[in-house]
Amino acid sequence: MRQNARKLPHLRSPWAGWIAVLLFCASAPVSWANHVHMQGGPFLGVVLSVVVDPRDPEVLYSAAYGGGAFRSRDRGASWTAINQGLPNRRVFFLLIDSSDSNQLYLGTDQGIFHSADKGTSWKPLAPLLKDRNVRALVSEPGGSGLLYAATDQGVFQGKGVVWRRASHGLTSKDVRALVVSPTGKVYAGTFGGVFKKEQKGSSWTPINSGLKDKQVRALAIDPVAPDTLYAGTALGGLFRTTDGGKRWKAMNWGLLNSGVLSLALTSDPPHELYAGTVSGVFKSVNGGENWLSAGEELGFTVPVLTLDPHDPRRVYAGSGGRIFESSNSGRTWEEIAHFGPAALSAKR
Repeated sequence: MRQNARKLPHLRSPWAGWIAVLLFCASAPVSWANHVHMQGGPFLGVVLSVVVDPRDPEVLYSAAYGGGAFRSRDRGASWTAINQGLPNRRVFFLLIDSSDSNQLYLGTDQGIFHSADKGTSWKPLAPLLKDRNVRALVSEPGGSGLLYAATDQGVFQGKGVVWRRASHGLTSKDVRALVVSPTGKVYAGTFGGVFKKEQKGSSWTPINSGLKDKQVRALAIDPVAPDTLYAGTALGGLFRTTDGGKRWKAMNWGLLNSGVLSLALTSDPPHELYAGTVSGVFKSVNGGENWLSAGEELGFTVPVLTLDPHDPRRVYAGSGGRIFESSNSGRTWEEIAHFGPAALSAKR
């Protein structure tokens, strides 16, 4: 166990309020304190993104709404704020460039920011997306450099500073999740269901047959069988399709809460799936056929789940102002960062 990591007690009720906070973050402008120093890190905020450098397992990044962006060079033992150039600390999502890990992209409530030096400094990237909430970013496979951005006003795509709207066919512009298949198909999870766009296509097609809850908050694609997708919904739990979205089926046996906020799927072993819910983390070893709790320590809202690309047994989870790590496929968890609850005031 690392020096600052600690085993978790059973925690539930003290964090129940984070459910409302997370939903609030997703829908309204918020003003947060930015300069309060807390144990584990110099910020306050709700962790919404945790990313592992694909070339160095010791390097982690985190995006915390209200706290900004942070980097660890020792797998979470210590964290450094990397907010130079950002207009505020309201950040949603961090993406590492697939071909150059020095290049980072940050989704914020002021559009996309880019760093060419591992987050030491940031510059605005896409003028078209200024003042838009960028909730998720994905890159096209093959190293083309093309990015897709999920916003509260639809999907945008671009490369460098050149971006364009790419929302034709979306009946809901409230986009919460994006995933890309190895063949370049793009899937968007919205509050109007799931939509698919072919790699060279110019419009989106709804693929919602059997999807009883269309408030989609999370998507995951099977890296081994790319026609198999999973959708986490706000009220209906988890759904799976094995035919690219032609038909969805509910997969909730043993999943104790219907609100699924995050998903993570391993390729080795195959069909091992984690779901972050409003009641902690659940795990399935058979593609969602049935579920078991993956640690009572995380008995609260989990909007972030990330697999370590260097070690499929290592999983990171974000909840409230904390980051947790499991090195044994979710059997036990350790808290590796505790940034504390954030005081906020709403601007209505």
